[in-house]
Amino acid sequence: MPACEGVHAEGHGARARCLPEPWMCRVFHVDGSLRDIRALDVTRAEWIAVLERLRAVADETEVEHPYPRLDPVRPGVAELFRAWADEPEGEGTSFAFRVRFGAVWFFALPFDEEEIEFSLVPDDVVDAAGVTAVLRFLAEVAGASGRRTVLTAETVRYDAGLPTLLSHDPAAGLTSSV
Repeated sequence: MPACEGVHAEGHGARARCLPEPWMCRVFHVDGSLRDIRALDVTRAEWIAVLERLRAVADETEVEHPYPRLDPVRPGVAELFRAWADEPEGEGTSFAFRVRFGAVWFFALPFDEEEIEFSLVPDDVVDAAGVTAVLRFLAEVAGASGRRTVLTAETVRYDAGLPTLLSHDPAAGLTSSV
């Protein structure tokens, strides 16, 4: 039997939150914090591959950046990274990259070229379709980067001692939960 919670009027209108498995309730427990999806020890090329893959398969993507010479709506991903990391105009700045799978939005504000990090709001995962969107996103990031990708509770920096809520290993093609 699905684990259903009451209606969340402020975030979901008349939509009830109904997650079909207990592990889903633990992973996406609404506690006021974000969930982070990370791939570690990546290169710029892997970052670029991930963002280009997400642009190709997501339902919607959005980019915001402060770089006047780049296309304001759909700048090239490699150009974004070059402006951010290599050019004087990028010093002390970043860009925002948002991706939607189904009803769930994932967002990144790159601050470290060696670690891919996206965040999501667990309140957005209201049903099995939302969980499927998160699992698909996790697999897409892992597949495009070629790196094990993990979902953790919100943190400033990843530490291997943190509990991993979900992970996807692209080499094995396996996703595991808590």
